[in-house]
Amino acid sequence: LHQPPVARAEFVLLPSVVAAIMRASHIVTALATFCLTRLIDHLATPPAGRHDAQSRHLAEARVSASAAASVKTPCPVPTPCPAPTPCPVPTPCPVSNGGSPPPSVLSTVRGQVRAAREKPANGWKTLPEAEKRAYIEQNYGTVSTPAYARPARRREGWFAVIGFPVGINEANRQRRALLRELWYPEYPNLAHESGSVRAEFIIGLLTYQGEGHDDSLVEQLHEEQMAHGDLALVNAREATKDPYRGDPKCTGEKILAWFQQVVVLHRTTRFFLKADWDTWIHTTRLEHTLRTLLATRQGPLYFGNTLWCSYSLRNFQPCGYGFGPLQAAGAKKVECPLLPGGGDAVGPYPYAAGLFWGMSYDLVKWIAGSRLVYDFWHNASARFEPPYWVKGEDSAFGFFAHIAPFPELTPLHWGWDIVHDGWEFRDDAERGLCTSSVSAKSLVVHSMHSRMDFELVRAQFRERCNATCEQTALPFAVDGLRDLCGRNGNIPKAYAKCANAGHKAIDGPPNDVRVPASRPRRTCNNKVREKNVPFIASREEGGTIECVAEQAKSIFA
Repeated sequence: LHQPPVARAEFVLLPSVVAAIMRASHIVTALATFCLTRLIDHLATPPAGRHDAQSRHLAEARVSASAAASVKTPCPVPTPCPAPTPCPVPTPCPVSNGGSPPPSVLSTVRGQVRAAREKPANGWKTLPEAEKRAYIEQNYGTVSTPAYARPARRREGWFAVIGFPVGINEANRQRRALLRELWYPEYPNLAHESGSVRAEFIIGLLTYQGEGHDDSLVEQLHEEQMAHGDLALVNAREATKDPYRGDPKCTGEKILAWFQQVVVLHRTTRFFLKADWDTWIHTTRLEHTLRTLLATRQGPLYFGNTLWCSYSLRNFQPCGYGFGPLQAAGAKKVECPLLPGGGDAVGPYPYAAGLFWGMSYDLVKWIAGSRLVYDFWHNASARFEPPYWVKGEDSAFGFFAHIAPFPELTPLHWGWDIVHDGWEFRDDAERGLCTSSVSAKSLVVHSMHSRMDFELVRAQFRERCNATCEQTALPFAVDGLRDLCGRNGNIPKAYAKCANAGHKAIDGPPNDVRVPASRPRRTCNNKVREKNVPFIASREEGGTIECVAEQAKSIFA
């Protein structure tokens, strides 16, 4: 009548223990029956029919396990405990799970079925494809492959893509925001999903020293790209400072990396244009003019407002500037020899000024994939002290067009009344041939620096270019090589490409375009295949690799 508390607790828990033993016995009996039946069938069933037997026994095992789990075990009735001794908490009754066997039972059954599967007699690798598929379906069932849902995308490519090389600091972020706010909504063909002209802001993923950006900048660029989708993030360095002018430069490296990207991403785009961030482009009129004057022309195209210079490959910078070929030819004789390697400068040649210029897809593709351009890029970019290729991004791309294998390619010149600096944004001392007020002939205006500058240009375009103006094509003042070379008998003496338009040099050296040779490569192969060495090295170093160098060439082919 007065048992110790421990004894009373054991007496109360005894029915729970008995119930657990009863449940376990049912499960063991079910598994034993399954295993014995499976063994008998395995010995009596031919190999071809074992798959059906496996499926049947798996189903039987599930039914047996379910039956074992569904056996109702009566809940023990708690024994009253006389006060004041506390009673232990009674074991809760098992709750039915709808007839499914416990997870531990299913796991055991599945493991036995997996172990009983027949392995391929001759090994998996030796089976024909049809037998491999049959084996998978017999042992694992037919597995359906869901259809891939391709994400929504534009059905047609862009007619033109405009790239703005921009920096990474806060001022440049605000500039991008300003263009999105004021310029994007202004023209129906721009930056809309149904539009035909796209704008991208070109940003290098490396610092000028070749390091990755810090975490905060990476996060900011990620958020901006997710919000707007108009960043062209390229494998190139961001800008340094031009030691002569203090402006952020190094945009040539970024544009070249952008070209290599867009020839794949925008494969069907007709034109690619580069513009400074402080530029307002009337994209409706731009598209109409390009479609009217250029879209039907065959071959590569290059256009903008032309200037002239020569280029020193040994110094990776231009020299001998001029507004035309004759002026540039005279400047070359005086200015280029002052450079350490300027005696071999190529030119003069025309290039489109950097505020705004464009190229057709085929020319962009050649530049992006040219071995000559690749060597130029890496040789120029490898020189840090002083920083090279910080001067003359536009003249460098004009040089690439000059040496490209397109004999009659020369930049088309629009005119400084069509593409120009804004009159209000230049001081009296800066105003000149390149400066003009917005008029019905304007297409591109450059040199805005503040929000109010952009709002002024927007208001002037709205006032001075109506619907008729927008649909009026703007002709080129110089429309091709034959037009240029036929304007003055002295031009073919200065501009070598005039020979490709039927002109001959009157005097001086042979009138050819000197194309620089690419850096020689070495072709390497493993000459002793049977010898296995734990490293890659030349035969002179104890390895198995032999390299044959290309024929050495001078800077000019």
